[in-house]
Amino acid sequence: MKADSAILKTAITPENIMKNETSFALKFNTDETGSLITNIPYDDYILPCKATGGALAPDISPEYSAEKNSAAINGAINTASAGKGNTVLIPRGEYKITEIELKSNVTLFISSGAKLTAQTFEEREKSGRRETLEKPEAMFAPSRDHLHGGVIFAENAENIRITGGGIICGSGASYTDPAKNETPLYPLEKFNTHKRVIEARNRIRFGKSGVKRSYLVRFKNCKNAAVDNVTLNESAFWTLVVDGCENVDIHNIVIDNNMHVANADGIDILFSKNITVKDCFIATADDGICLKPVDGEIENIFVGNCVVSSFANCFKIGTETAFDAKHITVKNCKFFIPRGMTYGYSGIAVESADGSNVSDVEIDGIEMFGISSPILIWLGKRLRYGNTKIGSVRDIRIKNITAVDTELPSAVTGCKDGGKTYRPENIILENIRASYRDTNEELDIPAEAPEWSAADYPDIVRVSHIYKGSHEESDYYDLPCYGLFLRYAGDIEYSGYGCKPRRCNKRPFVFIKD
Repeated sequence: MKADSAILKTAITPENIMKNETSFALKFNTDETGSLITNIPYDDYILPCKATGGALAPDISPEYSAEKNSAAINGAINTASAGKGNTVLIPRGEYKITEIELKSNVTLFISSGAKLTAQTFEEREKSGRRETLEKPEAMFAPSRDHLHGGVIFAENAENIRITGGGIICGSGASYTDPAKNETPLYPLEKFNTHKRVIEARNRIRFGKSGVKRSYLVRFKNCKNAAVDNVTLNESAFWTLVVDGCENVDIHNIVIDNNMHVANADGIDILFSKNITVKDCFIATADDGICLKPVDGEIENIFVGNCVVSSFANCFKIGTETAFDAKHITVKNCKFFIPRGMTYGYSGIAVESADGSNVSDVEIDGIEMFGISSPILIWLGKRLRYGNTKIGSVRDIRIKNITAVDTELPSAVTGCKDGGKTYRPENIILENIRASYRDTNEELDIPAEAPEWSAADYPDIVRVSHIYKGSHEESDYYDLPCYGLFLRYAGDIEYSGYGCKPRRCNKRPFVFIKD
């Protein structure tokens, strides 16, 4: 069905939706600040495993310095990579480290009961290893500088693996300042987008000014790599980064981050192909699983059977989108916000903001609980990274989605530039069922939804947004519909999308512009 007013006659009615809502998200408890999930089912993900015979055991100790432990582990890795073994064994115990570089043909086996812990900010300060940023935006630029390459990293390596059942900890909260508000954010009595945005931002722990924060695990230009049966804990920045890699298998891992640490993405995939992510539990502040084609194409990505809790977007393509992304499949996942709280943006976000052609995306069988907006599809004109041409979003099929306790509509939006309209094309929304958290609402709906944000940072709360120097001063307007917002949406089939609004609702199901 084309994006026209005929949908009002054929939309699925609320009576057909969500007759058997579940309380999946309510089984997950948090600490008193809402920052950490306290009952993650580790045993469902971290499976028993054994190191192969002949493993090298480095001379490390909980009593040694981070520098001494790291030197011993890196020495054992060099020995193993030279052909004198293929596994480096970390025994039970907690060991401070600076950075570990994994080399070709080596498995880093972090035993169950073992923990490799990065230095805290205070420990790095004391050791004189502090690094600063000349420009704040540089924190997003990958580098080989100390730690920013990763607490554990590999570059130009092949046949590598991290496994064993143990923990890698980034001491992430120590690299951030306290949040303005250290209490959980529960639903507003009267929902309003601007109020919700500001209350959520007041709970973010932003990085200390001018200080580099490291990735926790980073593979750069690697082939035939695996990460399985480990817990990645308390990352200071992006947690697991796959950049310029081929044939990477990520399965049975737990990412257990402070859910208020800014920029702490779960899994980030950049310029890579043939990547599998399955059977993972991810709890993090920023995007849960995120594809960022910044410096090259992303192709052949499979995500399956993952449970993701994110205070941003659970699965996202973007926002950094300089190159193409294609052949992407996401199946049978659960996305949630814990214990009835309110946070975040979308469960599914598919974006091209910087010239990417994003195509051939299939997302099937997703359950969402407490996620603000089920779906955002955005073709924008931000055009960073030297690109001058707006990209495309096409051939996107999203089907068999249920979303309980939502607070915002979904959106499909294109943009206008130079008198030309750019639209997402061949978008199919099939068997999508959503129902709102039934609060009151105090909405601020403009006569015309602003388009300024189409050239800025796409997320669902910025579909109707004007930035004015700070988020507190900015306008975050509510949208003029409860189900589906369509702006410059091209060939889109959405008769399979239905939504049950709040009982106090006075808005129509769909809004269509052009």
